[in-house]
Amino acid sequence: MGEIQPRTCAALLLLALIQVNTATSVHWGYENDGPSRWSKIFPLCGETRQSPINIVNSKVYARQKIGNITMIGYDKPITMKIRNNGHTARIDITRGDVFITNGGLPGKYKLLQLHFHWGSDNGKGSEHTINGERFPMEVHLVHYLTSAANVGEALTLPGGLAAIGFMFEISEDDNNEYDNIISKLPQITEYRDGDIFSVPLAEFAIGDLLPNNPCHFYRYFGSLTTPSCNEIVVWSVFKEKINISERQLSEFRKLMTSEGGHLQNNFRPVQPLNGRVVQANFNVADTDDWLEEKENDGMEKEE
Repeated sequence: MGEIQPRTCAALLLLALIQVNTATSVHWGYENDGPSRWSKIFPLCGETRQSPINIVNSKVYARQKIGNITMIGYDKPITMKIRNNGHTARIDITRGDVFITNGGLPGKYKLLQLHFHWGSDNGKGSEHTINGERFPMEVHLVHYLTSAANVGEALTLPGGLAAIGFMFEISEDDNNEYDNIISKLPQITEYRDGDIFSVPLAEFAIGDLLPNNPCHFYRYFGSLTTPSCNEIVVWSVFKEKINISERQLSEFRKLMTSEGGHLQNNFRPVQPLNGRVVQANFNVADTDDWLEEKENDGMEKEE
């Protein structure tokens, strides 16, 4: 067996922090030991720059200078695997380089994994809300800062991670780009501990899962939405939505938790802004009055 490189170890650590039980095997969940109790075990979950948030258009700073995010490698087929980790359906990248940069990001970021949050009905499921509206599902694509010495170091840096989120809306027809994922969900219905239970996916391009030419997004600084809730995430929540049929969404709702219940409503309630500024790279108010640039780049707390 070859030696495991430090970068690989760090990547495994990050994946554990993002969507699996912590190294101490402390259990957390969304129901009996739900989000309201997380901060008792994971102190960072009680801090002041937490995610998700409710995005209110009337309070968003629209700024042309942010520009569009450049997605590199999103159009190239890559190798991935999917598994049920008891909290979500998570897709890990096993081979292939996918990056995001520009769009006001503080650097270049490499994609590590993506995962989903959904509800028991179509009136809930997303973690972020727009003007108080919740959507039936949300996908998060998690990237790490490539200028960090390794992924472990990225976990300690403000802006060490960049997550992009897309909301889903129900359509009459299936979204065929999701067939590859949906077809594998029956193989991961039950939670099984360990990466050995991951199921390979046929190669496809990450961009196939997204709307055509997504470019409009909201931007704020926040945290992981699951324990340990590290406040190191640059969030980009896109305006463009992904279509999914009722039939396809029902397959996600059939997944099971580690305790044998249905894996549903796996979303954290929205957290207070606590003075944080939310920006957008598009004209949210649909007017000609764009805000002037500020020396602090609009990211300081409002008084």
